Amino acid sequence: MFKIFRKNHTTANIELKDNNEMSALKLAASKTAEEFSVDEQNIQSSIFASAAQDDNFIEERAVFMFVTSDKKSQAHTMTLTFKDPVAWGNDRTPIDYLIVGMFPSNTPQNDVDLLTEKITNALHDKADQLDDIKFKGSDLNKLNQSFTD
Repeated sequence: MFKIFRKNHTTANIELKDNNEMSALKLAASKTAEEFSVDEQNIQSSIFASAAQDDNFIEERAVFMFVTSDKKSQAHTMTLTFKDPVAWGNDRTPIDYLIVGMFPSNTPQNDVDLLTEKITNALHDKADQLDDIKFKGSDLNKLNQSFTD
């Protein structure tokens, strides 16, 4: 019953003015800071560092990155979808889902890995529905909530 009142942390069908990875990363940092009430500059630094480390591609259309904050006590996710795929990384993989994990500062890597696996499994299970989900806010909200349920 209490899940009805949860904040959804999703934005569907985004049109980027400059449809490139840098614009997507800046938007993700801004949205993450706004959604989770944390400092945007710190989040932007974290997101850029996460993107520089490794591209964690999922289902050949999503990328997952994570950030940490000492203002959070549990993990959350935020999912953004793009109307037009963004060419991502050195291989310019077309990405239309960007998922940001927000973790408490002291989160062990194992917990990050477990959430990454849960997100990967959820996207794999819904692979044939992802084209439709990315445009439907309520379906995107349910998908995003499933990552941390």
